[in-house]
Amino acid sequence: MNGQATLRELSVRAAGDFAFAVAIPARNEREILPRMLAALLLALKGVSERGLVVFAVNDTHDGSAQLIRDWLRINGLPGVVVEVGLIPAIRSAPYTRRLALDIASHFAPAGALLTTDADSEVGPGWIRQGLDGLAGGFDLICEDVRLDDAGLAALPDQVRLAGDAERAYYAACDQLWQKWSGEAGAFAHRASGASMAIQSATYRKLGGLPVPSHGEDAALCAMVLGSGGRVVTIADGGTRTSARLDGRAVGGCGEALSKRASQEDPECDDALVPIVELRRLAIYRRTFGVRDYTVRMRAPLHYSELLRELSEANALLSEGPLA
Repeated sequence: MNGQATLRELSVRAAGDFAFAVAIPARNEREILPRMLAALLLALKGVSERGLVVFAVNDTHDGSAQLIRDWLRINGLPGVVVEVGLIPAIRSAPYTRRLALDIASHFAPAGALLTTDADSEVGPGWIRQGLDGLAGGFDLICEDVRLDDAGLAALPDQVRLAGDAERAYYAACDQLWQKWSGEAGAFAHRASGASMAIQSATYRKLGGLPVPSHGEDAALCAMVLGSGGRVVTIADGGTRTSARLDGRAVGGCGEALSKRASQEDPECDDALVPIVELRRLAIYRRTFGVRDYTVRMRAPLHYSELLRELSEANALLSEGPLA
């Protein structure tokens, strides 16, 4: 990172070849890590392929790194724990995830890379579904990650309602997109750093993980699609992420949830577009044979707007075959 990071400690328990590597960024997560590690251990036990775990721990003072090292030792797992200090300009989840993925790619150069978050609990079949999806010809595996039930129940109703409306509108837009564009894939994918998988060779070919100030997951998804790659979003692979409002990442899930919990008419996912824009994009795809990736500055739909668009989408779908 060109002198912008200070290596504080490096622990390596890895030798030989690995079919996959799991990359995880972490910062001051000791309180929540035990649940995350327990879930990850189940997923690791669910595959016969040999893999390792890579944790990049940045600017942390709560003993998270030692907890992880103890977990690796007690369970006899191969892994890497790198502790770094980052300058303020790059002290973020994207840069830390990039570091973890870069190291993971080194240890599994011919294998698969998976990534999740330190505040998420992957499903028991998470690694298996990632490996199988990549083996099936997809270039990137995403998952529509859900909030943990207990945390979600403690939040205002609009958080759950907005999330449910987003999922319904994603599904409706996919159906309309396929009818109007003639393309078999989804219109938009719910890329989340809490659950992604990509081949190590593909990762290197793309130049590694993009590092915007936030939203590196969506940026990677866009990069794969822009290169002609195939992406699939698993509807629910069992991964659950923390519904806390005080997340560690600037611009991350916690910050988005805080806004959604405090606003009467919160903003929704910015990947979602109005029906009129969806139709225009579909016509472009059908006419020119490619997607229009031109950036258009448009504010995200608010919940009330999304409900109107969802109603229109459902009405169009109920009319039967679409021209």
